[in-house]
Amino acid sequence: YSTNESTDSIFKNVYLFSGVFVLVCILSFVKNRPRTSFKYNLRNKDSYIEVKVGDAFNNSGALVVPVNDEFDMSLGGNALKANSIQNQVIQKFYANKVDHLNTDISAKVTIGQKHEIGKTIEVEQNGKKFYLVVNSVKKDNNRVRSEIDDFIQALNGLWQYVALDSGRNVNLTIPLINTQHGRDSYMTRRGAIKEIITSYIESSKNLNICENLIISIHPSDLMKGNIDLDEIDDFLKFSCS
Repeated sequence: YSTNESTDSIFKNVYLFSGVFVLVCILSFVKNRPRTSFKYNLRNKDSYIEVKVGDAFNNSGALVVPVNDEFDMSLGGNALKANSIQNQVIQKFYANKVDHLNTDISAKVTIGQKHEIGKTIEVEQNGKKFYLVVNSVKKDNNRVRSEIDDFIQALNGLWQYVALDSGRNVNLTIPLINTQHGRDSYMTRRGAIKEIITSYIESSKNLNICENLIISIHPSDLMKGNIDLDEIDDFLKFSCS
């Protein structure tokens, strides 16, 4: 009621109204779009923890690969049928030839011999470094078993190796290990994320592990594990502060 005729004609312009409407919609979408990553600095440390939804292989830097205590990469063919991190490494970096990976592993440990949980070795192929960490026990039926104590011990062994026996990495990606076949029935995906965060922060008090730890969550795990990213965000923020 208080505007003059010229101002009134501007506000009633359909093109201007449409443009403003579209701009508001875009800004609302950007502001409220689902978060796929968040990252926080560890208190009193030059290192970060990032939680990121996506394909772990798309991240730069080294990648953690869980293996059984005998470093048996085929398990009688069972492992090669699963869509595991281990199998993807063989397919994408070793031309689907497990023998080539076994050659690299044999240079570091004896395949078929029992190794302690947390034992870690590193192999490199096509410019990508992989940390193979023992997190499960091979059973007689070519299946594996892993309990929550194995999970914690595997994490501790991994951090120790990366910090003390390997060159410092800028980025280190760890997928949700101990949440697939042979896992402890009490270990949820949310629990695995929180345990990785807690274990890394605790070990980082005495070790310089890496500049940026990326906890990779595959998109399918969000629904399977009913993962609330806001809850994980709050937990990570509180843990790092």
